[in-house]
Amino acid sequence: MKPLRVGLIGSGGISRTYMAAMEHVPEGRVVGVWSRRRERAEAFAAEFELAHATDRVEDLLAEVDVACVNSPNACHAEHAIAAAAAGVHVVVEKPFAVNLEEAAAIIDACKRAGVGLAYAEELTFVPRFHEARRILRSGAIGVPLYVTQREAHAGPYSPWFFTRDEAGGGVLMDMACHSIECVRWLLGKPDVVGVTGHLGTGRHPGPLDDHAVLHLRFDGGTVALCEASWVLQGGMQSKLEIWGSEGTLEVDLLGETGLRLYARAAAAEPSASGHWSTPLASWVAENGYPQELSHFLGCFARGEAPEESGEDGEKVLEILYAAYASAREGREIALPFRPAGIDRAVDLWLGPPVPATRS
Repeated sequence: MKPLRVGLIGSGGISRTYMAAMEHVPEGRVVGVWSRRRERAEAFAAEFELAHATDRVEDLLAEVDVACVNSPNACHAEHAIAAAAAGVHVVVEKPFAVNLEEAAAIIDACKRAGVGLAYAEELTFVPRFHEARRILRSGAIGVPLYVTQREAHAGPYSPWFFTRDEAGGGVLMDMACHSIECVRWLLGKPDVVGVTGHLGTGRHPGPLDDHAVLHLRFDGGTVALCEASWVLQGGMQSKLEIWGSEGTLEVDLLGETGLRLYARAAAAEPSASGHWSTPLASWVAENGYPQELSHFLGCFARGEAPEESGEDGEKVLEILYAAYASAREGREIALPFRPAGIDRAVDLWLGPPVPATRS
């Protein structure tokens, strides 16, 4: 199979992760990058020896087969729809969009254009979580009764994550989306029938949430606790627990790697940063990025639907809507929950209650 030409829409941290991941993905090669500032695109392209650098999305789309929409959340719909109109397959980073209308517009544009669409949720490609799903499906721990999943660190790397307009929400949008889809996927994507959310603003300035706790009730009886935080000091956590009727399964993605490192001088080993760390042998691979992109590009080439679809991204966003509404109203929100006229998902928490239109 001839490698697909991949373009990165965005030159931030996630695009750097994609560059590292694509070294292990024979199905494609990155050929260009877009940034809102041309000089940043040119610097990124020079660093990674890419042929194309631009601040005009249409120029990048003319050179690629696949566009990875890694831009700020509020730009996802604009960029994904432009890619579809150009006949380019689309990978959209999480969260899928800042509101459900834009999510639906992305899905519709890709269907009308006949191009592939994938939702970039890398936790569903993490080898350890795949092994957890295999064990669960084997029946070794019986029926899953209760699942917990936590994603936590000290906060994002770029200022736009802390703005309502560009991010669409706080840690709920940035990290709880990981937890939600990880648990949905693990359980076989059953319907969520109820969401209760509790949000806090403990450490970071501004109105956006920086700590989130969600209770999800699934059709069939399983209950999940999803926790996401920007207030954890001293590293990052990504943990999963499944309590079954016949056993218990625990997965620690980042904490127990078999390696322990202390380097007093951060310049000598930046990942240590002056404290004990447990570095991964291959960060991108153990976090699922090469597996994710390999799967997506292979599906596009074969004309198959990817395992993480636009509809999955839309469903996660609906659950985020319900969590924001629940945190404001202090009650469980039943799904389906698709209130109309929401500009940013976080408005369901920051603004006045919006009557829900049930679908």
